[in-house]
Amino acid sequence: MQNNYRGTVFFDLDGTLLNAQSQVDDSVATAVHQLKENGYLPVISTGRSPIEIEAATSTTGIDTYITLNGAFVQSQDKVIYQNNIKPELVKQVIEQAEKFGDSVSMHSPSESFLSEASPFVEEFYQAVNIDLPTIDPFFYQKGDVPMVVVVSNGDSQRYQEKFPELKFYKTGPYSIDTVEKDVSKMSGIKHLIKGLDLEDKPVYAFGDGTNDLPMIKYADYGIAMGNGIDSVKEAATYITTENVNGGIVNGLKHYNLI
Repeated sequence: MQNNYRGTVFFDLDGTLLNAQSQVDDSVATAVHQLKENGYLPVISTGRSPIEIEAATSTTGIDTYITLNGAFVQSQDKVIYQNNIKPELVKQVIEQAEKFGDSVSMHSPSESFLSEASPFVEEFYQAVNIDLPTIDPFFYQKGDVPMVVVVSNGDSQRYQEKFPELKFYKTGPYSIDTVEKDVSKMSGIKHLIKGLDLEDKPVYAFGDGTNDLPMIKYADYGIAMGNGIDSVKEAATYITTENVNGGIVNGLKHYNLI
C-alpha cells in the first residue's frame, strides 16, 4: 500500500465537501483529483457510515475514509480500525430514546437499522438524502454497532448526562451521533496515519461542526468552513469560505496543496 505521500488531507462531508444538495460540486471533485496528483492523500472523515458516502467517493475517487465518527477506519479494502458499542449500552440508549419520544438508528460498516419509524424520522432521512433504514429494533443483538444516531429535535446533553461512557455529538438539527467516549475523528486520524505509516507527514483537516472539533484541534493545519460553528473557527489555523462558495478549493489553494 502506497505511503510515500507528502501529507494527508481530511475532509468532513456534510457542510464541508458536500454542497447543499449533499453532492460534490465539479470544482471540488477536480480539486481533490489535483490534490492526489500533487502527492497528497485525500481522506473522507465523516459521521456517516461507509454505505452513505458513495456520492463523495464516486466523484472524487477517494478510497480512504474515517467513518462513523472515527469508529471505523478503512483504506482501499483494508480495515485499519473498528470500535463497537457494547450491545447492552445500545439497548439502554434505545430504551431511553423511547422515553424521550426519539428514535435510534444503529450503524454497522455495511448496514443501518432503525429502532422505529415516524413521519419525523422519515423527513430527517429525506433531508440528508439517505434512504430510510430497515426497521429492526434488535439489530444490536445480531451485528456490530460502532455508532448509533439518535434522531431527535432535542439537545444531546440529556443523553450525555445519562451515559457518561458514550460521547454524543449534536451534528444537525435532528441528529445526535453517538460513539464510545474515547472515539472521535481525531482518534480515527491517529489510527489511520499509524496504520499507513504516515506519522511524520503533515495533517490538514477541513470541517464545520461539533464532531469536527477534535480533528481540527489535532491537525497541523485545521481549516474551518465559513459556514462552520464558532468553536471550530476559533480552533482553526485558517477560515476558508462557505462550502457552497468555493470553501474547499480556496482552502486547498491557501496552503498551496493545489
